[in-house]
Amino acid sequence: MLLKLVMNRQIYQKVFLHLSMFGIAMSILLGFYDVIFHTLLDFTHTFLEVIEIGLDNLVEHTFETELRETQIIVFYLMLVIGATLIYFVWRLSVQVFSGVGENLKIEWLEFKDAFIQDWQNMTFTNRVIFISLFLLANYLASFMLF
Repeated sequence: MLLKLVMNRQIYQKVFLHLSMFGIAMSILLGFYDVIFHTLLDFTHTFLEVIEIGLDNLVEHTFETELRETQIIVFYLMLVIGATLIYFVWRLSVQVFSGVGENLKIEWLEFKDAFIQDWQNMTFTNRVIFISLFLLANYLASFMLF
């Protein structure tokens, strides 16, 4: 039984690490969402303006067009570039998230099997202690979240 607990300790540590990283990321996003998203939107807007000015100058000097024609050409050019980038990011994200989903599924099954084995090997007293510690940890964590 001691060997089994040592083997499952690695699984528990991996799950604990993943939950901790997820908790830290969510805390940062919830705590600073206005600063993060405002900064990202400002940066994105400035970046798009710089690209638009560069394309305006390029189209105007290359094709010798007037202001209105240049604006129309640049608008459709940016639309095509943006749609192409969105398409490639979508395809890449589908591949990445499907791989991550498979890994999470495998880790969840390992964790569930290890936890069921440990739960079945626990005495009644250890089960009561485990449930009490779980409830206490969630109670204390609720103070940090709310």
